[in-house]
Amino acid sequence: MPVRRAGWLAVVVSLLLAGTAVVPAAATVIKLEPVQGTDSWDYSDCGYPVHVEAQFESTASLRVGKNRDESVFFVRARGSYIEVHTNTLTGEWFVVRGQSSYREVKATQVEGSVYEIASLETGQPFVIEDSSGRVVVRDRGAIWRHLLFDTGGDANPDAAFVDFLGLEVRGPHPGSFSDFCGYAGDLVGISDSSQRVTLHPRGTTGSPLGYSEYLPPSYGDDGSSPLLVFLHGFGESGDGSEEQLALLASTAIPYFIANDGWPDERPSVVLSPQHEISGDLSAYDACDGVEFGASCVMAVQHELGNPATGSLCFTPGEIQAFLSYAIASYDVDPTRVYLTGLSCGAFGAWEYVAEHGGSQVAAVVPIAGEGRPAWATASCSLGEVPLWAFHGEADDVVNPAGSIEPITELQACTSPTPRDARLTTYPDVDHDSWTRTYAAGAENDIYTWMLDQ
Repeated sequence: MPVRRAGWLAVVVSLLLAGTAVVPAAATVIKLEPVQGTDSWDYSDCGYPVHVEAQFESTASLRVGKNRDESVFFVRARGSYIEVHTNTLTGEWFVVRGQSSYREVKATQVEGSVYEIASLETGQPFVIEDSSGRVVVRDRGAIWRHLLFDTGGDANPDAAFVDFLGLEVRGPHPGSFSDFCGYAGDLVGISDSSQRVTLHPRGTTGSPLGYSEYLPPSYGDDGSSPLLVFLHGFGESGDGSEEQLALLASTAIPYFIANDGWPDERPSVVLSPQHEISGDLSAYDACDGVEFGASCVMAVQHELGNPATGSLCFTPGEIQAFLSYAIASYDVDPTRVYLTGLSCGAFGAWEYVAEHGGSQVAAVVPIAGEGRPAWATASCSLGEVPLWAFHGEADDVVNPAGSIEPITELQACTSPTPRDARLTTYPDVDHDSWTRTYAAGAENDIYTWMLDQ
């Protein structure tokens, strides 16, 4: 979430959990020092780079519980924050602000030093304004939270969180339960790309898969367009129906397009097919609970021969069939067809290159995928297609070696010498290494690189 609500509440909670203040036994209330501060950060979650400057302030106090609750510390806090979000490509900006009161109103002993705490937040915790000051969305009302804490039974207000029990929302809170990038796109988005999307459910076209279609403003005007095919991850799989095709827009390229974060000047037709998970999946049970479980799943699928049913990720066969349909059905240049994917989709892209080489595609960008099985199959012949792999070095889902090892091996090939084999890893980045890679203004311009092939 790009909005941090610069965190007057987070600051108060961190002060309490730090356990630096000890409340004397005779005291019933202790006031904490007022907190004021600034913060700044950058994000590209919506498809373009945004810089945030924030200010926040808060006051808070602790009250010691009574009788059976004497080891419980009740928090009271008031705070406000303001964030200015600026699209660094265009200079356009908007404001996110809020002011709230927070208090813990009840503690019920569960057992020992474990208590259920009921807290209440009131006010206007989330307001978005455009650069003219017009309110775009406003949250107001009350939010009740129920949590379990282990107080430790001592004189330190450093309770340890145990469990979240539920949320009660009273009043209109549209901003807290809506997609933030939808608001940002209306205010500082870089295009009207959301208006150029069409969903094609499975069975309504000649495509073997349901898919999402984006046509650039230049489509049909300047001759044949380039074609970019995007392969989603495990979480966006579905049966290709209109309802489940909507899952495609939950991340990466389809998400950026859906939230006006896809530049009009990019000339490519963008098609995003949906993989359906079906058939007997018992072969993957051995991957439950193992380190780098997704790498294990991908290796098993490779060993099974990427079957048409019973595959958790895209298969080379369905990618090849979809590309054939797309090239025949759209006004695209068959010499400028590009393939990219994340996680399961990246694994599918690796496997596709291992089986089909450059017969249909001019370049491939796999992100956070497992490419070692493809290397084991095709070795140096993978280099017949320009490849640029990306991976987060802290990825604990798909082993970073899944990108590092095949590209490193490929770069050492001499017979044949790879056309273009590149590797980019991000230190301290986990499985999501795709958001920063796919976003406009990224440090690595994969789109220009692909179009150059």
